[in-house]
Amino acid sequence: MIILSATSSQSGLLAQLDASCSFSAHWTAEQWQTELAQPAARIWCAQEDRVIGFIALRGAAGQYELLNLAVSADQRRQGKGRLLLSHAINELKKSGAEEITLEVSSANLPAQALYRQAGFGVVGVRKAFYKDGSDGLIMRKNL
Repeated sequence: MIILSATSSQSGLLAQLDASCSFSAHWTAEQWQTELAQPAARIWCAQEDRVIGFIALRGAAGQYELLNLAVSADQRRQGKGRLLLSHAINELKKSGAEEITLEVSSANLPAQALYRQAGFGVVGVRKAFYKDGSDGLIMRKNL
């Protein structure tokens, strides 16, 4: 697996993968194009024979928000999400970032476990934030 910066030519692939994941943001190809054009966006893709995962963050002044992280269903539970997250953390540290925040559904237990293992802690809760009624857990990691 290699991890590379995402390009605008991959917006359709990112949208397809995003749509296939139940807890991801479900951005359209146009929304991916817009995000990829943002100067403060940091988006990486995990690739093997195809794009199998991605991580998208946006930030300024040393503070980044993890907006979206997904791995294709046939590639999950193999540590690939962990590698994407680790890559992003290391790249942001190199650039002088100080913290990463994110929001995750209280119903998304695998993602919560991934973030906790990476050193994120819950710093807030948005009650009944998601359409399914689950809370949004706000998590933060100081770099």
